[in-house]
Amino acid sequence: MKKAKFLLVLLMTLVICLSFVITALAEDEELYTEAAITKLLQVPEGTNYPKMDFVFTVTPYKYNHSETDLVKVPVVGTEIGTTGSGNITVSFDGQAANPRAETLEGTEANVSTYYLESANLFDGVEFPNAGYYEYMIGEADTTYDIEDARHEAIALSAAEYHITVFVRESGGVAYIYHIGVVRIIKEDGQPGDEKVDPTPGGDGVNTHYSQMSFTNQYVRTNGAKDPDDPDPKKPDPNDPDPENPFISDSTLNIIKEVKGEFADQSMLFKFSMTINVPTLIPSYVRDFYKAYLVDDTGILDPLETVDASLIGIDAPNKLYIKFAPGSAVDFQLAHGQALVFVNTPVGTTYSVTETAETGYVTTITVFYNSVKNAAITALTVAGLVGERYNAADYLNDLGGFTPGGLNVNDLPFYGLIVFAIGGLIAFIVVKSRRRNRG
Repeated sequence: MKKAKFLLVLLMTLVICLSFVITALAEDEELYTEAAITKLLQVPEGTNYPKMDFVFTVTPYKYNHSETDLVKVPVVGTEIGTTGSGNITVSFDGQAANPRAETLEGTEANVSTYYLESANLFDGVEFPNAGYYEYMIGEADTTYDIEDARHEAIALSAAEYHITVFVRESGGVAYIYHIGVVRIIKEDGQPGDEKVDPTPGGDGVNTHYSQMSFTNQYVRTNGAKDPDDPDPKKPDPNDPDPENPFISDSTLNIIKEVKGEFADQSMLFKFSMTINVPTLIPSYVRDFYKAYLVDDTGILDPLETVDASLIGIDAPNKLYIKFAPGSAVDFQLAHGQALVFVNTPVGTTYSVTETAETGYVTTITVFYNSVKNAAITALTVAGLVGERYNAADYLNDLGGFTPGGLNVNDLPFYGLIVFAIGGLIAFIVVKSRRRNRG
């Protein structure tokens, strides 16, 4: 009797435990009945990317776990020929007149990420009967063509997804019961095995778009139309042209001005500068970037202002300074001179520090994207290269002062005072003598 009760209790315990396991499994098994593609576009902060169409190929893979009857797998998207494959296009508006359809996901570490979803892939798709329908999805190409690799670059996504559509029937009507998506190739091209949620709009809490995503990168450079044969000129910090994004073939300018009654305008002021360029597309990063020393007469020989090992040459009398990303470069500027960069990409960051000189007060005015910021009294400035005019204008002021001792301009007044005092003394002496005689 006791043994029977023990077995009964054990059986009930197992049933209860099993029910918990089944419930837990049921809760973990979330069913997805819609799927969308998300295009993520990463650009350096401040970059205006062009209009681009991103194309994805949806290729039938298996029907009921077999590759022999693919004709039953319906086309998804715009059909490509007679292969049964289809295309899905996600279009970014870029600088269109209307607001962008894409949304800014966020900015982190000087990188802005935008996203845009496709419509539900299976809207209007009719499945002939119940079964397992499998597809492979990857990025095919973009209709945006790079016109000049010296000024822009784009990197496509290597990701690839395996989709299984579980179709059931009810009353003779086939319907989607569940869509399973696995990322089989990661963004970096490595094999993967990660289940993702393809639901348009995400879960609305932790995610706001389908996790079946493809990430692209885009980088561009303004400035010289021909970086190997630029026309750098000294910029006017007081009149940057907001309508012209290519001012004197420059992308960034470091300008020196010196003023004051006792200022030495021939004096060389010492600087140290570091630039860091966007690394989203490694192949687009140069070993060094060009900066020219210029004044009102044109390009100058920088030999006396920078280490000789950092000097390059485009042509006779056309020398430039090499700035390797991440490496500090020491240089000098005198009044009326400027350091003009011609090929730093949009989103480049820079830091400049001037060595303090006794008596001189340093004021810096920074221009970003043709916008003039309020001047600051400092020696160091950190800035960003935008699409348009960018500059750090260093002004050193050694004003007048009141010197100690006599001022020669006041000698006539001092003479009158001395004459008056002398007269007073003479008067007192004469009076004293007359008094003594009496």
